[in-house]
Amino acid sequence: MRYLYDTNVFLYYLAGEPKIRRLFTEQFLNENRIVTSAIVRIELLSFPNLTDKEDLIIREMLRQFEVLAISSEIEDIAVVLRRKYRLRIPDAIVAATAYHTSSIVMTRDIKDFKRINEIQLVDPF
Repeated sequence: MRYLYDTNVFLYYLAGEPKIRRLFTEQFLNENRIVTSAIVRIELLSFPNLTDKEDLIIREMLRQFEVLAISSEIEDIAVVLRRKYRLRIPDAIVAATAYHTSSIVMTRDIKDFKRINEIQLVDPF
């Protein structure tokens, strides 16, 4: 399977949430293709009170995943989804990236994405 991890999946992992740990095991990562969006990287690294150590931890963690740039194709899809579903820009970009790459969005925030018919969702909990 191909999954796109949303920001909250990384945050739960960094917080040590047991239900999320399995998504970062070698076995799970070897059996599935995991991608994320550049907007997720931006969200993770832009917290105002992020320490240098936390910044380094996040950057190291993200190196094991393919972080997809926001291409013009993804931008166009995000525009359509944002208009159609009145999404926040980050959610529109995540959904557009998932749609463009045929990935299943792995997120705890099902309510933010559940009305988007163009994508599939999985709640890791």
